[in-house]
Amino acid sequence: MNGIGEKEIETTPDFCPKVHKPGFHCLENNCKHHSYTYAPYEIAYADKNGLVPDSDCWIGFGGDMEPEDYNEEKITNLKKLWRDVCKAKIEEAYEEFMQKADLKNK
Repeated sequence: MNGIGEKEIETTPDFCPKVHKPGFHCLENNCKHHSYTYAPYEIAYADKNGLVPDSDCWIGFGGDMEPEDYNEEKITNLKKLWRDVCKAKIEEAYEEFMQKADLKNK
């Protein structure tokens, strides 16, 4: 396990899960080898450990979602639209799961 630009660490800290991937446990234990970044306007699926398994499990506002003609007001409105779409899709995913799992009437 090593950080960017660091030499490999000989031993993995005891609190590091068997996945040997950075995650909440690094922050929780104030690991000197951790780093993090902010993820504004992101939506993701996290596994049983609270980790996002791979790049197919998250998406964020940006890139081709932004208009070519940069306009702060338009970007602000698009971010609000992204928020609304994400929230609706979360609700839609819940409803679909409940229906497919035959848990709707509980």
